Parts: sequence; structure tokens; C-alpha cells
Amino acid sequence: MSTFLVIGDKCTDVFVYGEVTRLSPEAPVPVFKPIRSVKNGGMAMNVYNNLFALCDKKDSVVGHFSTVDNTKCRYVDEKTNHYFIRVDENDYSNRINIERHLIKLIQMADCIIISDYNKGFLEEADILTICSYRKPGSVIFIDTKKKLTDDILSAIDFVKLNQSEFDNNFPDQLKEKHQYKVIVTKGGEGAYYNGSLYETDKMVTIDVSGAGDTFMASLSWKYAKENDIVLAIKYANKKALEVVTKRGVSVV
Repeated sequence: MSTFLVIGDKCTDVFVYGEVTRLSPEAPVPVFKPIRSVKNGGMAMNVYNNLFALCDKKDSVVGHFSTVDNTKCRYVDEKTNHYFIRVDENDYSNRINIERHLIKLIQMADCIIISDYNKGFLEEADILTICSYRKPGSVIFIDTKKKLTDDILSAIDFVKLNQSEFDNNFPDQLKEKHQYKVIVTKGGEGAYYNGSLYETDKMVTIDVSGAGDTFMASLSWKYAKENDIVLAIKYANKKALEVVTKRGVSVV
């Protein structure tokens, strides 16, 4: 039995599927005709939903999220899945309040996943405070769009970044010191860890929305069960591959 805690920014992902058969007479832009729409929990909520789907009845999954209703609305061609535009509303989060209830959750968790989209919910000091309350033997994963510091990297067990985040937000002088903590996702190539590339199978990609969240949930779940990060990376590759073959933000 394992207890998981997901902390981070959340949003509502909206996919409006429709068609375009003509251009506007006022300007050379497509006229979009909506057909149907789909809503999902996004960002940290998508991590939570994927983790909940992976866990069995003996596990416990708890989430602690921003209360701001961020919305990402994508307008998508029904036939081709081509994106016309994405409209983001309320693109920020209220800052976390680390009070007694949350501290108790942190102290109970066997695995903590910090899903930090850098919208204002978590400052560096908040991340360090969360880590300071962890119980002995617990593991902390972080997926963050912040510039990484030695303090954060020293406090967590593993950090998951995509290639752009690794290039831009991971200082070169810290890479050697913390190389055993860093997993870099590389899209269709797979994931890179400690000098090795763990490749994924080649599949037709329909939609990459939320694939990083699925990878994070699967990685942390498998590691909590097996205590083997390479095995967890291979499992996360497999689960992320499943969702990119589906439309929208999908759950495993």
C-alpha cells in the first residue's frame, strides 16, 4: 500500500472540435464551426487523474491544487486534429498556503509529486518547505518550469524535464552534481537518464497534450512500487506512448 500526494497548478483543458469550410469575407481567416467539445482536468490535475487510474484499491491518492480556475481552450479540426488556436484564460494561480492540513498530508505521503507549471502557486521557498516536512523514506518527484537551483535539487529525489526545460532551466554547473536525479523526456525518442537514452516504440502521434503529465504519474507510481528508476522510466515511456495515440488530454 502506498500513499501519493500531488501538489501543483491545475486547469481545465477544453477541446472544441469543429470544421472549417470557408474563409471569412471580412479577413483571410478561417470560419470555425463548432461540432462538439470535451473537458478534462489539466496540468497537476491531469497528473492526479492518471495516478488515480494507475493505483489499485490499496493505494491512496490525494491532490492539493490551486483554486484559480485556469482554462485552456483549444479549437481543433474534427477530421485532422489540426489546432487552429489555443485561448488561455486566468493564466495564473493563487499562492499555496502551507497550513496544518497540508503538512499532515505531506507527513503521511510515501510519494510526493510536485507539478509546478510556474503560474504562481509555488515559489521556491514553498517547494523547500514541502520537502522539509516529508517523512523518512518518502520520495519526491518534481516537474517544474522554474529555473532550478542547488537548493531545490538537493531537496528532491528526481526531477522530470523536457529537452527545452533542461537546456534553459538547468544550470550547467549543477548538471554533474545532480545527474542521478534528472530525467529528460525527448518526445518520440524516449527519455534520457544518467548517460543513457531509453527509447520508446514508434507510433503515430495524434495529440501530445498532457503526455508529460502521464509520464510523470506513471514514473512516480512505478518507482514507488519497484524502487527502480530505470524500470520506472521504461514504464512511463510506455504509458505516455498510449496517450499520444489518442485525442486531447487522455488518461491511461
